[in-house]
Amino acid sequence: MDKSQVSFANRLKKKFSSNEPIFTNEILELFAEYTRAYVFRLINKSKSVGELAQFSSGVYYIPQKADSGLPTITADDVMNKKYVQNGNNVYGIYSGVKLQNEFSVTSQIPDVVEIVTSNGEMKCRKIEIGGRKFVLRKARCPISKSNASAYKILQLFDDIGTQTKLDDLVKERIIEFIVKNKISTKELMDLAKVFPVKVKNHLISSGVLDVNK
Repeated sequence: MDKSQVSFANRLKKKFSSNEPIFTNEILELFAEYTRAYVFRLINKSKSVGELAQFSSGVYYIPQKADSGLPTITADDVMNKKYVQNGNNVYGIYSGVKLQNEFSVTSQIPDVVEIVTSNGEMKCRKIEIGGRKFVLRKARCPISKSNASAYKILQLFDDIGTQTKLDDLVKERIIEFIVKNKISTKELMDLAKVFPVKVKNHLISSGVLDVNK
């Protein structure tokens, strides 16, 4: 392996962890001093010697050796980094059945993973990657670390609809989440302004806000 290739591999390892999805634009930004064509030559060389692996189009990772020879990242890892969270940078939440699982509304296993994100440009987009199906929906307002927890509560009430009566276990899970994440009633009411009125009304009538009184 020549010096430029060693330098390329070392810089990738300093910037990214093993089994972390790495997107083409991240590599191009990291090696901005090189031409796009040269960066792709380095990528291809790294792939040929096993320093870098390709998961799908535009998605790479530094492989951690696995006996099976199968990819050591998943489609969920890729989508989480791209549309939900990268380190402390939060820009999305899970919705639909996956979100309802978290609060024990249902134990159903989702065939399609739904995500509400600030990183999506289209109002609704369907993606299939690594054999997994995802639906992306554009957030009603920018999602960040400061409002993601409150947004999750409101999204839950939006998803389940007004016809669903919350049982005691679900209420308990929601209240525990509100307390743990220190979500104030004011924060929820302010954020509720970007949701349909029925979502706010259902939230109020559910009784879960009594914890903040």
